Amino acid sequence: MSVPMKTRRTKNEVPIQIGDRKRRLFLVPKDQAEGIMRMLRDFEIDEESAAPWRAPVQDMMDKYSEPGVILRGARGKEGLTQTELAQKLGIPASNISEMENGKRPIGKKMAKRLAETLNIDFRVFL
Repeated sequence: MSVPMKTRRTKNEVPIQIGDRKRRLFLVPKDQAEGIMRMLRDFEIDEESAAPWRAPVQDMMDKYSEPGVILRGARGKEGLTQTELAQKLGIPASNISEMENGKRPIGKKMAKRLAETLNIDFRVFL
């Protein structure tokens, strides 16, 4: 017995591609495409006018290390304390503090563990 299947109606949809590096493609209704494109243009950031992320935290990077500043920011973004992050990783909280303050290097294995826990790419720590 055949059963009617729901099919996607693509006749009235147009593709919209977002992003240069990490490209994503969306199918949107034709009647809404113009408004969506206008909204995307309003929120588009010009590469020349955008400030590099390192500029506002340069004083911290001078005092601590770049991987330490990144670790502190990623931990804050996830809403974790040093103790909570240490418990998730199974290491002493003092190790997290030392990594953030540039007193302990972040090796490749630890970078991968941190990245998995903090939902970021491990290469930012290296």
